[in-house]
Amino acid sequence: MDTTTTSKEFIELERQTEKASLFTHTVLTEQITRQNQSDAFLYGLIDYLTQKGIILPDELQAVVASVKEEIIEKKEFASLGVAVRVDGENDASAFVPVNCNERMPICKGMCCKLSFALSVEEIESGLLKWELGKPYHIRHQSNGYCCHINNEQHCSVYGSRPSICRKYSCAKDTRIWTDFDNMILNQEWIDAHLSIEKLQLTEVYMKQ
Repeated sequence: MDTTTTSKEFIELERQTEKASLFTHTVLTEQITRQNQSDAFLYGLIDYLTQKGIILPDELQAVVASVKEEIIEKKEFASLGVAVRVDGENDASAFVPVNCNERMPICKGMCCKLSFALSVEEIESGLLKWELGKPYHIRHQSNGYCCHINNEQHCSVYGSRPSICRKYSCAKDTRIWTDFDNMILNQEWIDAHLSIEKLQLTEVYMKQ
């Protein structure tokens, strides 16, 4: 057994577990905070209106039950808001081929650092890894690159890569290039959005 590979896999698993925990704790804490604020306002309002004789408790309960059924029927209830990609129709004529081999020494494969959600089919295939702390976005390594990119900058799942990767062309992507023809990178955007990822808690969690 390759102990180096095993160690790397363990470190990555640990990193993903940490991210998953931070995601879960952050989302739950934010929701609980909002719920507490809403409960305080709602209960206070009900008590005030009841004391003033503006509403009757029995009638209010009947209205609440009716609204609850309507929310469930229309599927308007709250959720954690995980992201799943739905692809639209693809216009093949709009695709602009890119001379990747010539550009790679300059761009360093920045497109492989972009974040995007996987489709239901891609998730269920089990061939692609997604971020445990950001369901269901493509998983990234600590260096920012997609987890399926190896040390030689090759895609290990190229034959089964996401459809968004198959259709992607950086020719008109101003996030990557400020001047595509002259190979001038949009370094400001890249530095701001594609830097090495660091684990961090969101502001709402840090306030608790």
